[in-house]
Amino acid sequence: MLIIAGYMVVGVLAWLYGDPRHVLYPRNSTGMFCGVGQNNDKPNLMYFDIIKCATATNIMAAALQGLQCPTTQVCVKTCPSEFWNLPPSAHFPGAKPADFFNQDYCVPSFQLKDTKYSAMDIVNKELCPLFYMPTTSVLGRCLPSLGGNAYNPSNLPSNFTLPGLDVNGTLAAIRNATGDVTNSFNIKDVGLRIFEDFAKSWQWIVAGLVIAMVVSVLFLLLLRFTAPVLVWVLIIGVLAVGAFGIWYCYNEYMSLASSSLNFSNVGLTTNVQVYLQVRDTWLAFCESLHFATFVFQ
Repeated sequence: MLIIAGYMVVGVLAWLYGDPRHVLYPRNSTGMFCGVGQNNDKPNLMYFDIIKCATATNIMAAALQGLQCPTTQVCVKTCPSEFWNLPPSAHFPGAKPADFFNQDYCVPSFQLKDTKYSAMDIVNKELCPLFYMPTTSVLGRCLPSLGGNAYNPSNLPSNFTLPGLDVNGTLAAIRNATGDVTNSFNIKDVGLRIFEDFAKSWQWIVAGLVIAMVVSVLFLLLLRFTAPVLVWVLIIGVLAVGAFGIWYCYNEYMSLASSSLNFSNVGLTTNVQVYLQVRDTWLAFCESLHFATFVFQ
């Protein structure tokens, strides 16, 4: 009974304070969800520096942080499909950032056409990405493309290099990052680690099961001698709780006697508090408690 009541409490709290969007949709750096609301046409999440994201990702981090990475993230319509990095000419005097950066991949509140920042300022403030590469949408996140010959040396543009690396170093970094992401979200690898945990701690698991069995046997033996008392306590307790519930519902029902609010006015809403302002709600609660008490008797 207590377990069922606990599940009901958790369910009510989840309904009142939970937000399933945290599971269904990715979030950008400002906490806004991609694919809903003002980002309805931007279902994918792009990471400014996917290398940081990949090397920082592991199973526990992915589970606890919702695939959040230590780099700026923005919602985009489509994931990048090509290699690009900021060319040296963007740093020349008089160069206009709008001629080099892609507005679709920049922070939404930042407008390239109106900015007075230089390309270096934009990169340092993480308003636009310094580079991007072909990515594929995986669970709404733009992650490095893993299939085909996307990272074949012959397909890597000669002018695409990560800061501080040459072409070969860039290719190696991308491959390592891709491997980190693949390993972190590989179901087989996750299952293997779980099995390893069981293999290392099986003694504690068996000990816990034995203790639970002993406690259960002792409880059954104790129940044999205390069953009559427990039954009467249960009966009286249920009747007392039912009586209190009926009295409370009746009081709330009478306190809303002057209210003209009804279900047709309220309609469908996730705000439970609104339904508690409807008089018929308390009448339904009261009748339900009457019926439950009658059935129990």
